[in-house]
Amino acid sequence: MKNVITALLLCISIEASAQTMGNPMPNVSAEENPLQTINNTPGLCAIFRTWGFIGDSLCSGEMESRDENGKLGHHDMYEYSWGQFLCRACGAEGENFSRGGQTAKGWIADDTKRGWAYCKMNPKQAYIVAMGVNDYTRRKRNNLKCGSLDTDVDLKDYNNNAPTYAGYMAGIIQRLQSIQPKAKIFVVTRPQTDKGNNAYDEFNEVVRGLARMFSNVYVIDLFKHAPLYDADFQDRYYVGGHLNAMGYEYTARVFMTYIDWIIRNNYKEFKEVAFIGTKLHYTPDNELKKKK
Repeated sequence: MKNVITALLLCISIEASAQTMGNPMPNVSAEENPLQTINNTPGLCAIFRTWGFIGDSLCSGEMESRDENGKLGHHDMYEYSWGQFLCRACGAEGENFSRGGQTAKGWIADDTKRGWAYCKMNPKQAYIVAMGVNDYTRRKRNNLKCGSLDTDVDLKDYNNNAPTYAGYMAGIIQRLQSIQPKAKIFVVTRPQTDKGNNAYDEFNEVVRGLARMFSNVYVIDLFKHAPLYDADFQDRYYVGGHLNAMGYEYTARVFMTYIDWIIRNNYKEFKEVAFIGTKLHYTPDNELKKKK
């Protein structure tokens, strides 16, 4: 009986370890949910040493306060952002090129340290671009159309992109690739809530399309794969309309888990991550033979 119990405990321990740590290079079906199990460790996300995080308040660790008169306060607390939680978990360095209220158009024109003007002077190995909430909610006020990647993007000159969400988002990718051509860029879709946000579908499809249009761009599809951001989720991880410290930490683990999954399913595209930002590369034997 003792041997049976010991064997059972060993099996449970192995299963728990596998779920927590993840197999570094298993055969993973493309149909599985990348977020079926949220890992507590960064996995292969840790291969990047420098990160840039581009987005709005939800990318900036923004917290809501409310005083005794009910007046709301909004505070970008970057040390609590999911990007900085990710960096601490990976032992990496990262910068938040983000601020509360930001839009894709606004980021391109932003001449502060939180926008393109500063970002272009500090290229990184990898970026996470999580932008679209304010673009969507203010679309009528700003007369912003979603647009189409098929018609609104000039691949030769991003300055000619149409003034649409598609044009601006593609412009962000083009700008990042102009300063770091081999950088790996992860773009994020808007998650689902119990209130239903199918109105974001058109904007989310633009985000997905960026990975089809550009090389080295990958989708973190929260809409399809993340847990439902329902009332119970928000009761735990939100204060007002923004995440709390637990919510930002949880989001960091979601992103690390998803990125680890992306790398494991596309490992050939990540073999030379260490050379990003350098002039180094590795020429395969078959390419060497062609040069002779």
